[in-house]
Amino acid sequence: MTHTFQTEVEQVRNHCGYFLLEDWCLISAKGKDTFSYLQTQTTNDVLQVQLGQGQNSAITDRQARLIANFSIHRIAEHEAFILVETALKEILLNHLESFRFREEVELTALDCQLLALQGPKSSLILEKIFTNQNLPNKPNDTAPLTLDGHRVDLIIKSLTGEEGQILCFPIELNDKLLELILQNDPPPIKVHETAREILRIEAGIPIYDKDMDKKNILPETGLEHTSVSYNKGCYIGQEVIARIKTYGAPNFALMGLTIEGSDTPPFNGTLKLGEKKIGTIKSAVRSATMDKIIALAYLHKDHRSPDIEMEATIDNKPFKVKTCLLPFYQSQTRSDHSKKILHQALQSYKEQDDLDDPIALLRESIELDPKNADAYEALGVFLAKQDKLDEAIALMKRLTEINPQEIMAHTNLSVYYMKQGRIEDAEFEKAEATALQFEKAIEKNMAKKLKKKEEEQKKIEMEERVGMFKQVLAIDPQDQVANFGLGSIYLETERYQEGLEPLKTVIAAHQDYSAAYLLLGKTWEKLSNKEEAIETYKKGIAVASKKGDLMPLKDMQNRMNQLLQSSP
Repeated sequence: MTHTFQTEVEQVRNHCGYFLLEDWCLISAKGKDTFSYLQTQTTNDVLQVQLGQGQNSAITDRQARLIANFSIHRIAEHEAFILVETALKEILLNHLESFRFREEVELTALDCQLLALQGPKSSLILEKIFTNQNLPNKPNDTAPLTLDGHRVDLIIKSLTGEEGQILCFPIELNDKLLELILQNDPPPIKVHETAREILRIEAGIPIYDKDMDKKNILPETGLEHTSVSYNKGCYIGQEVIARIKTYGAPNFALMGLTIEGSDTPPFNGTLKLGEKKIGTIKSAVRSATMDKIIALAYLHKDHRSPDIEMEATIDNKPFKVKTCLLPFYQSQTRSDHSKKILHQALQSYKEQDDLDDPIALLRESIELDPKNADAYEALGVFLAKQDKLDEAIALMKRLTEINPQEIMAHTNLSVYYMKQGRIEDAEFEKAEATALQFEKAIEKNMAKKLKKKEEEQKKIEMEERVGMFKQVLAIDPQDQVANFGLGSIYLETERYQEGLEPLKTVIAAHQDYSAAYLLLGKTWEKLSNKEEAIETYKKGIAVASKKGDLMPLKDMQNRMNQLLQSSP
């Protein structure tokens, strides 16, 4: 990897990068039957999508093999945009046309330019370009914007694991839009194909014809977590997908691998443990963020527990690999990035006398999160040290506008006014801070009383439920629902010792019940028995991996890692 690619990845992770989406396209679906028709063809519940919203979806054949994956975005009462990889455009159009009979739906591939902005500062750039226009912020949301009299459609979409947007606009607007984007200081960096691929794989995003194709059933790809509704009506392939969800997990499914050494494994390489094939390698790259080789791979269900190290072979060449949950890189929120930059500013201040660098970092922190009160306070202090009291005062006034209940802002204003000799203003702000402290104390006391009352009522309700579950268990001591419910209540009401027996009973009778392992592990944690908790989580992780129960799997993995890290 050259320094250029490393820089591009770092810029997207910390600032912003842009690239033309020449390998993606938009399809318009328009007509009074648009959403009712798409509902019969797609895996997700498109009827739940409101104006300005979107969702990930897919189409499959009768055996649940993947035909195409895409996202649908509602831009009008009877019109949707479908955002899809260009390689899938004709496949998707042909499928939708072949199953359309009398439905009034017009499908058109649009001639427009697509440009992606990716990174924690991407939305800040768009706010400067599209001033006084409402920008959406939830994944797959969309909004029509205007620029120089042209319509620009914005779709919130991450292609890198970071906050991201896709702009859809007429080709003649390309130069103007790029010019406005690059006017920012510092300007976003152009991201080339190699860096895009690194970012995509780090984010665990599979693409068609590389990580999945028509040979894969949809549950193998991991798309079911974001692209499938199990509550909607019929669509092609639904029975198979629902059956897999109910009765188990596919034999092979997409997961992450980290690989020691400098050799990138071959695409479609066969992963073997001894003489047994346990997987197939797909996209692989050296991660710029993790500084190691990472790969997307289809792994057998017996080997999908995370953090398992194996001495294996890939196409008969030895490799040391470790299983990993996807994504490899956990994206941060703008608030997280703001806090990170605040920490950098304070660290910079400790290491040098010059305040210019810390102040610049604090301004950046506030730009990312205008409600980061700690950044405001630190910036006010540093500006005051430079005798820039007017700016420090303006900063604190801005914070009181953002959050009128921020005591720290009034306290600092009192200090800064006093330094300027503005005694009356200083006394007023001091009084405001004191009044807010008094109000918060009253609110805290009232909240405490309300909480106590709610806890007493909840305790009564819990005891009623305990009695109900015990009645069921008197008839059937092995009842799954009653034992699990009892264990859950005992954990919530801190009766940990009593909770062990019903949860053990559930697991003994239903060894594939992932949620019961999670609950039992938590109970052992509360009883300060790390060894039993870790052992329970290990067994639960293995069970959840085979079944594809992603939420309890991640929870157990995180809890076990914390326990292992805290062990002496």
